[in-house]
Amino acid sequence: MRKSTKGRVAIFDREYKLEAQRLETVLQIVEQQLTQARQYTHSAKQELRKARRALWEDLQFAGASTSFDDDVNAVQYLDEMARKGRELGIHRNKMRKLELLRQSPYFGRIDFHDHELGTTNQVYVGVASLVDQVTGEHWVYDWRAPISSLFYDYGIGSAQYQAPGGTVKGEILLKRQYHIEQGRLIYLFDSDLTINDDVLQMTLSKTADNKMKHIVYTIQREQNQAIRDETNRVLFVHGPAGCGKTSIALHRAAYLLYRHRGLLDASEIVIFSPNDIFGDYIQNVLPELGEDNIREATMQDYLEKEIVPDWDWESYYTQLAYILEQPQDSDYTVRLGAIEFKSSVDFYRMVNQYLKYLEASKFRFTDIEAWGNLIISEQECRKLFHETYSYLPIVQRLEKIRRRILYLLNPIRKDRVAALVRAKANLPKHKGDNERELQKISIAEVNEELAPVYEQIGCMLEINVHQLYCDLFQFPDQIGRFFDPNLLPPNWDLICQLTQASMAAQKLLFEDAAPLLYFQGKLVGWQELPAIKHVIIDEAQDYSLFHYQIFRNIFPRAAFTILGDLNQTVHPYLKLTDFNTAAEAFTEAGYTCKILQMTKSYRSTMQIGEFTSRLLADKQQIEFVERTGEKPKVIAFSRKKANQLAEVIEDSIAQGSRSVAVICKTQAEAKKIGKLLEGRTKFTLITHETGYFPPGVVVVPVYLSKGLEFDTVIIANADQEIYGRESDRQLLYTACTRALHQLYIFYEHRLTNFITAIDRHLYESVEA
Repeated sequence: MRKSTKGRVAIFDREYKLEAQRLETVLQIVEQQLTQARQYTHSAKQELRKARRALWEDLQFAGASTSFDDDVNAVQYLDEMARKGRELGIHRNKMRKLELLRQSPYFGRIDFHDHELGTTNQVYVGVASLVDQVTGEHWVYDWRAPISSLFYDYGIGSAQYQAPGGTVKGEILLKRQYHIEQGRLIYLFDSDLTINDDVLQMTLSKTADNKMKHIVYTIQREQNQAIRDETNRVLFVHGPAGCGKTSIALHRAAYLLYRHRGLLDASEIVIFSPNDIFGDYIQNVLPELGEDNIREATMQDYLEKEIVPDWDWESYYTQLAYILEQPQDSDYTVRLGAIEFKSSVDFYRMVNQYLKYLEASKFRFTDIEAWGNLIISEQECRKLFHETYSYLPIVQRLEKIRRRILYLLNPIRKDRVAALVRAKANLPKHKGDNERELQKISIAEVNEELAPVYEQIGCMLEINVHQLYCDLFQFPDQIGRFFDPNLLPPNWDLICQLTQASMAAQKLLFEDAAPLLYFQGKLVGWQELPAIKHVIIDEAQDYSLFHYQIFRNIFPRAAFTILGDLNQTVHPYLKLTDFNTAAEAFTEAGYTCKILQMTKSYRSTMQIGEFTSRLLADKQQIEFVERTGEKPKVIAFSRKKANQLAEVIEDSIAQGSRSVAVICKTQAEAKKIGKLLEGRTKFTLITHETGYFPPGVVVVPVYLSKGLEFDTVIIANADQEIYGRESDRQLLYTACTRALHQLYIFYEHRLTNFITAIDRHLYESVEA
C-alpha cells in the first residue's frame, strides 16, 4: 500500500513538471503573439491617424469651393477610415484576449479519444483560443468551442459533442483542472466530476465586490446546456435565487458572439435589466471574456420614448413606492385593484376584444361627394378598410383610404380650378390679372368650397389613440358589448373613474403604460428595431403579457433569452403568473420556445439556503451546494438600535466581508436607516437615481437589490407590521437570498410570521 502511494506521488510529480513545462511554452507563445498584436495595433492606429489627417488636409485645401470630385474623394476617405477602424478593432480585440491568456491561459484539460478517427487529443480549455501561427496547433481551445463542451458536460467515460459536421462520439480518458494565477501554476488535480467540488467551493467561498465576475471555470452542466442552446428561437430559464441566471445570460451572449463571429456583433444584442444599478454591476463580465459589452436598457426607457412624452409620467419605482408606503391614501384599495387587473391576462384579452370591437363597429364610412360628383362610396371605403387593407394596422388603413380619396379627388379638383380660371378671365373685375394670379384666386376658392369635404374626410378617418384607450374606461356599463363582465374586478366602476381622472390630467399611471403602448402598437403599428438580433430579458417575472407582446413586436428579427424566478417578484401586483403564459406571446407567432427549469442554487451557504427556502409558501425543489456556514441570526433590537446595526456591519467587515447590504423594505425606510448610521460607519445609500453599484457597505431598498449579491446581508426590520401581508412574503425572500455568507435579520417589536413559522433549528435567535 505504501509502495502504491509512493508510485502515485512519483507519477503526480512527473505530471506536474510536464504541465509546468507546457505552461511555460504556452506563455512564451502568448508573449510572442502579444508583442506582435501590440505592433499591429500600433501600426493600425498610425494608419488610421494618417487617413484622418489626409482627409482633414484635403478638406482644408478644398476650402469653400467643393465639386463632385471632392465629394467622391471624401466618401473614399471615409470608407478607408472605416476599413482601418475595423482593422484596429480586430487587432485590439486580439491583444485583449492575449492579455487575458497571459494571466491564466487555461483552467481545464480533457484527453478525448475519438472513436471514428481512432485518435486521442489533449484539449486544454481557456477563456480564449491560442493557435500556433506557424504549425496551426491548438494550444488552448476557447471555452465556447464545440469540443470544450465535453469539459462541462462529462466526467471520465463515454462522451459526445456536436461539431459542425455532426455528432462526434468518443471517450474521455482524463479530466484535469488547473488553478493558474499571474502565469503561475498554483495547483492541478484530476477529477471524474463535471466541475470538481473543490474548485466550485473555492470560487463560491470568495468574497464579493461591486462587480459580477465570469464563471467559465465553474459552469455546471445544466448551465452549459442553457448557454449553448440554439435549437429554439426563445429560451426561457426559470430557476431559484443563486442558480446563475444572469451569469447564464451573459455567458450565452459571449457564446453567441463566438459562434456567429462576423454575423453577430455586440451592438446587435441588448439586455433589458431591472435598473441602471444592475447594469453597472454586470458591465465587467463580457470584457473579462474578451468580448465587447452588449447594449443595456430598461423597459422604462422604451416606454418613455414611445408614449406621450409631454405627459406627467409615473415611473415603476414611483408606483412601487406608492404601493409600499401609501396605504393611508383614500384611493389606495382602488389603485391596487387597478394595478393588479391591468397586468392580468384578463385585461390583456379585454384590450384585444376591444380592438376587435373598434375595428368592427367604431369606424363609420360615408359617401364622399364634391360638386355633385361621387368621389368614393361608403361601400368602397368599407371594402378598403375591411378587405383590401386589412393586413395593415387600423391607423395605416385609414391613412391609405385618405390617400385614395385625395387621389380620386385631385383630377376633379384640377378641373374645377381650370373652369374657374376660364370663367374669371372673362370677368371685368379680373381684367389685367395674369393666369398665375387667376389660378391663385381660383385655388383659394376651390379650397374653401372643399373645406366641408375635407372636414368630412377628417371626421371619418382621424382617430385619437389615447382617447380611444381612455374610452375603454369611459362607459363601464357598455363593456359587456365585447367582454364578459363577470371577469371584471368588483370595483371596476371606481377603477374607471380613477383612470379617467388621471388621463384627463395628462398623467399616465404606470399600470397604464404597457397596455397603452400595446394598444398604440396594434392601432398605429410598431416602432420596430430590426437591427437587434438577440434580446436578453432578465427578471422576467416582473413583466406582464403586454410587455412580452411589446418585446416580440419591436424586435421582429430577434431571438430571445428570458430569465427569471417567479418567487422573486418584488412588485406584489405587477407580475407574471407562469412562464407558459409568457411563452404564448411567442408561440402564437410561430416561434419555437423552450422552458428550462434550473433547480440548483450556488449563491448562499446551505444554512442560508435552507432558511430562505422555508420563507416561501410552497416548498420548492431547490438543491443547494454543500457549502457550510453560520446559521442566519434573528436579532431583537435593543434601545441602541443604531449601535447594534453598526456593530454587525463592522464585525462582518472584520471577518472578511467586502460587501455588506442593509436591506430595507422601502426607500423611505432606507433613508431613515441611513440617518441612524451616519457617523457610525461608512456606507452608501442607494436609490433608483444612484445609477451605479458602489463598493463596500450599502443601504438599499429591497427592490433595488434584485440580481445583486453580498457577502453579508442585514435585514433592517422584519417586524410583522413591515412584512405582514402575503404580498410581502416574496419581498422578504428576495432580500434574504442576496446573502452569500452571512444573514442577519433584525426586528423591533413582533417578528414577522413568515419567520416564526420556520423551524427554530434553522436559525439562531438572539434576544436584546
